[in-house]
Formats: sequence, structure tokens, C-alpha cells
Amino acid sequence: MRVVLAAFLGIILLTGCFEKDEPIQPFPRGEVEGISLEVGPKYTHQLYYSFAQNQVVKSNDRDAWDLAFSCEAGNNTVYMNTGNSMYGAITDKNMISEVNDTSGLTFKWDWSNGKDDSTVLYDWENHGKVAVLDLGYTIDNQHRGYAKVKFSVQNDSLLITYGMIGQRFERSAILGKDNFYNRVYFSFSSDSKVDIEPVKTAYDLIFRQYIYYFEVEDLPYSVVGALSNPTNTDVMAISDKDFADITIDDTLSYSFSEQQDVIGYDWKEFNIDEGVYVVYPDKNFIIRTALGFYYKFHFVDFYNTSGERGYPKVEFKLL
Repeated sequence: MRVVLAAFLGIILLTGCFEKDEPIQPFPRGEVEGISLEVGPKYTHQLYYSFAQNQVVKSNDRDAWDLAFSCEAGNNTVYMNTGNSMYGAITDKNMISEVNDTSGLTFKWDWSNGKDDSTVLYDWENHGKVAVLDLGYTIDNQHRGYAKVKFSVQNDSLLITYGMIGQRFERSAILGKDNFYNRVYFSFSSDSKVDIEPVKTAYDLIFRQYIYYFEVEDLPYSVVGALSNPTNTDVMAISDKDFADITIDDTLSYSFSEQQDVIGYDWKEFNIDEGVYVVYPDKNFIIRTALGFYYKFHFVDFYNTSGERGYPKVEFKLL
């Protein structure tokens, strides 16, 4: 009996020598934050925004680029800048010199969902034909003309051979892939590669003008909205809960989408009678960023303090 008692007392003494476990403190999520973003009254700017930094990490004029080339390995998709209202058509010609006008061409647009197979130039590697691009309009609403373009790949880089309809000479440019970026960009105005987006892990949303297709009306239309980063970034829309009531548990109850235009433009609507945009703060979203964080957010305004449109205001909170 004495042996058992001694052993029991020894266990008590030994147990008392261990440090007590400290409860794990929850990661501080902070309060609801907000930011007003300047796309501009004429929707001049294209903004790359980061929730983690709560700031625009890069911006440029919406007409600073025309074509973008995917940096994804094995993906040679070419995208058009629909912020300029660009359209494209595929001819039946093999040589740029054979294309002298736009007669008989059917022009289409890149869809805003971000899917490669929803782009006009998606199948260029298979058909090898010359494309004609309607370069859209300048910020001052001047038509920019038509480019005739042919693509090829050289050592994993995109070779662009092009000319303008109405001009006889041809030019060329090369866009090489860069693994740090989603896409590399080209401008017909400067005849060169241009620096547009930040590295792909540095931003979450792009605020810009782009073409959205209204299927019922069969109408492509220029809108202003938010597109998500195409790299490892997913968005879910929530319209049946108040913003304050949304928690991390809702990420299990709703579906995420990889489409870039889930947020889109229709968190606002133009009121014809009053001549103003009305914002719907009950349209809420959760974004899962490329860095693995979750944020809930919604829009609360489209005007600045001077009453100018083109200044979307977002409220958000880390979940």
C-alpha cells in the first residue's frame, strides 16, 4: 500500500513540473475596412487592387494596351483589350498582304468570363489565318482603325506580325513569357511590349471597363466593373444574407467560381428617371485570394464626394 501511495504522489509531483498549455489566440481579423477607387468619370483608368494591402498596387490608362499573351506554360492564348471596345474577325487569308479591307468579315468580342476558349483569337494556332482587329476607340472616342495580324510561336514566345489596313508596310514584335505574371502585353500605338499588370500574386481584383454580352438581348455592351485575378483566385456571390452576418462558415455553404466576372458590373444599376447609378450593397461576395485568404466585401457607392461617377467604394473584412 505504501508503494502504491508513493507512486501516486510521484505522479502528482511530476505532473506539476510541466508547463500549462496556453490557449491559442485567434488570428486578429480586424474591423470592416473600406476604400474608394478612381476609375474616373470617363472610366479612364484600369486598376489592380490588393485586399491585403488595401490599395491599388498598379494602374494604367485603359487604352495603354491592345493584346495580351498568356504566360502559362503551354498556353498560347491571345486576349484583346475590350476596354477599348475591341472586336476581332478571322479571315480566310494566309498572308497579311492579301487583306486590304473589312468587307465580309464577322467581328466578335472576347467574353468577360476569362475562359481561354471564349476569346476571338483562341484557335489561332490551328487555323493559322490572318485576323483583323477593330482597335476600338480612344478615351476621347476617336476610332483607332483596323489592324491585320498574324501570330506564330518562336521558342515559347509569341511573334506578332501586323500592319494597319490602309498601309502597305508590315511590322513585327515578340512577346516572351514571364512566370511571375499572368500575361504580357502589347500596344499597337507604341509598336512594343508595354508594362501593364503587377506580378500575379500581388493583386486580387481588376477594376476596369470591358465588354459584357447580354445573351437575351444578343447585345455586347461596354460596362464598368470588377474582374478577379485569373491565378488561383475564386469568388462566390451571396445575396440572401446581410453583409454583417457572413462568416467563414459560408465558404462551405456556397459555391466558389473561377470565372473572372462573377463580381462583374451589376452591383450597380443606372436609374434612367433620376440619371444616376444606384448601388446594391446587399449583393455580397467572398473572395479566396491567391495567397489563401478569405475576404467578404460589397460595394456601397459609385460616386466620389464631388458627385462624380466612376469611383466605386468597397467595404470588406478578412474572415
